Amino acid sequence: MEGLALTVKGWEDGERFERVMELTDRWTLHACDELTLSLPVPSGEVSVTIKQQPKAINATRMGVGACVWEGELFLAAYLASLPIYRYIGARVVELGSGPGLVGILLAKLGAKVYITDIPKVLPLVEANVEANGVGVSQRRGAGQGHALVEPLEWGTPGYEEAARALAAEPVDWVLAADCCYIDQEGTSPSTPAFVRTCTLLCGPTTRCLVCFELRSSEVQRVFVAEAQKAFEKVERLPPHTLPKPCQVEHILLFELSGVKAEYR
Repeated sequence: MEGLALTVKGWEDGERFERVMELTDRWTLHACDELTLSLPVPSGEVSVTIKQQPKAINATRMGVGACVWEGELFLAAYLASLPIYRYIGARVVELGSGPGLVGILLAKLGAKVYITDIPKVLPLVEANVEANGVGVSQRRGAGQGHALVEPLEWGTPGYEEAARALAAEPVDWVLAADCCYIDQEGTSPSTPAFVRTCTLLCGPTTRCLVCFELRSSEVQRVFVAEAQKAFEKVERLPPHTLPKPCQVEHILLFELSGVKAEYR
């Protein structure tokens, strides 16, 4: 991805480094322990600084939620390109947030955001929420955006009840980046439960955006098949219609709408 103002900090050969990335590179992205993404908005610029833990990315520790992935940068850039009045006072649920980049961005733009992930990732998310000044206790006014951190792991006992609780009031946006993966057997077993979670959160006017880096055609096939079972409309947004940093072929952005009656 080009055209992002992304500054990364970390350690290299025993020395601290700081550099501006003109082109996103997963290896550099996952070698740093801090990154700052700055995006233009009509009122000027919004910046989010994220701490991450690249050494905890293996499954026995924190897992993939320990770091920011390209799909999150993509989704953040896309959302920042839309009119920001859409976020003021909106209820947003971010699924599989990782360190919390997208949710924190929208909280800074005025939304009430529920940032969710598996329990062992949440302390990292909470630290980033506080560091960016968008915690509930940090609000300076009733109309200011803020973020709450909640556990939600689709496919585990109680996940449907957790999703329904988040949707007790209408949800305006459901957002997910890089939540669909392929396992060692070449399948994508968690995708049906992920799509089920989306259906439980979505109402008639909810915008549900799902993006992921295309690492395997099987991930795309399973996701689209499951989404088409549950939603009336499953649309991939064409790259040429997206803002310049998002005009790439290796990251797909889908919008899901119209939950079918049998999946409500």
